[in-house]
Amino acid sequence: MHIGTNAHDSQGASGCAKVDVGSGTDVRGRTSQKMSNCEHFETETETRAPDGGWGWMCVLGCFTVNTLGVGMDRTFGVIYLILIDMFGSSAKLTGGVLSVFSTCRYCLGPVSSSLANLFTARKVVMSGGVLSSLGLILSAFPPNIYYLFFSFGLVAGIGAALCATPSAVIVGQYFHKKRALANSIASMGAGIGSLVLPPFLTYLVYHYDYSGQMLIMGAIMLNQVVGGALFRPLFPKRNHEEQILSTTKRNVKECSRINGNPKTIHGMKQSEVGDDKLEMKQTILGHKNSSAGTSACPKSPPYTFPKCTQEGKRSKTFGNPVKKSSIWKTNAVLHELRVYGNLLKNVRFLTFGLNWTCLAMGPPTGLMFLGAIAEEHGVPRSQSPLLYSIQGISDIASRVMVAFLCDRTWLRRRRHHVYNISFVILGVVLCIVPEGRTFPQFAACASFMGMSQGMIMSLSFTVIVDVFGPDLLKHTYGLGYFFYSVGTLCAPSTAGLLKDEYGTYRYPFYFAG
Repeated sequence: MHIGTNAHDSQGASGCAKVDVGSGTDVRGRTSQKMSNCEHFETETETRAPDGGWGWMCVLGCFTVNTLGVGMDRTFGVIYLILIDMFGSSAKLTGGVLSVFSTCRYCLGPVSSSLANLFTARKVVMSGGVLSSLGLILSAFPPNIYYLFFSFGLVAGIGAALCATPSAVIVGQYFHKKRALANSIASMGAGIGSLVLPPFLTYLVYHYDYSGQMLIMGAIMLNQVVGGALFRPLFPKRNHEEQILSTTKRNVKECSRINGNPKTIHGMKQSEVGDDKLEMKQTILGHKNSSAGTSACPKSPPYTFPKCTQEGKRSKTFGNPVKKSSIWKTNAVLHELRVYGNLLKNVRFLTFGLNWTCLAMGPPTGLMFLGAIAEEHGVPRSQSPLLYSIQGISDIASRVMVAFLCDRTWLRRRRHHVYNISFVILGVVLCIVPEGRTFPQFAACASFMGMSQGMIMSLSFTVIVDVFGPDLLKHTYGLGYFFYSVGTLCAPSTAGLLKDEYGTYRYPFYFAG
């Protein structure tokens, strides 16, 4: 399957890059073959990223979404201790609430990405903000622990899923040269949430009890709707048929100008793409070997143009007229499934997915039980929220460092090495946490956890683009979240089971490390 890449990723002034998702070798999709001038066809996605402008407002919106969404996920450890006291439930069962929430949040990444393609990121994120708020409000008066699996885990988790992927992807669309900086600033919201929310939740519980805390947090979550409203689409939404027709007209004129031959391109004469209204009859995207019609150019462009007929004439291919919108939506869905299927055949992407599955088994478990293991070793519960704040400060500091260093020329090609080293540091720290005995020792561990996790999450988005290219960003990031959800599905419950089995939080941290 061939998908056209952005203009800034093409090699040479007239080369048109192609992405062969299913090849497993040339994932980035750069072609080494020089193509003729008439192959430089234009598509809507070839517009350069503005690297600024309204993109900074999108960064602000993503920052807001991360502060509330990711921050709530990371500070579940504070709520965990409250639920243990309220219901007297086991660690495995209580951890299962976070497991369902995180699984929904990440498992639905491909779904939210596809919905953003169809309905824009703005609409999807705003809908997710409403669902997140509703989930927390419904969780304010739980009759038992099982009810929270539905209200907090399912409803709030789906809302978080609709916010997560589209907000990250739209930042990547607005930035190219400054992508690492923009993404680091946007993802810094997760650190701010980890810094502010734990003491704030403790304050709310002290003054308004658990129910008041969840009601207030539900109202605050509506700010994700405001953040989503800032996500103005980079490419103005136009009728799909109009996009293809206008693009085809430009390509026919360009090819005719170069060759001096106004014949046909993909079976369509120049006279057939005039100002008359045309009716779409076929919009098949991304055939690897297209044989549609004859072309004055030696090779087919990465985009297969539709066959059109003049309005009022019935197509011979179809027995009955078909609505244009239904054809477009059907082909869009098929295209999404085709891309995801080819990514799952790619060895490099599968390795990346396994990497994220392992990542999901570490930090969430460590953060959920950090306050609990500190209390187990004699640290007062009143000091436990400070550990999460320290973790959040380190997270922010590491993201700032990544933002200013990893776009430098001398480090740009070595970003993946920094990414891998951060994994090693995080794993070692998680294994050391159970050896702590005093608050300063746990604070030091929390600091290194925040630093390594901040570097990983800040670089993950940039590394994805470096390896797979910007054209597949929505698909790789969304499917990467799906792999992440596999880890979140089993990690909290498994760690809780180890605590119930051995009576200590030591072994869950060994498991996470």
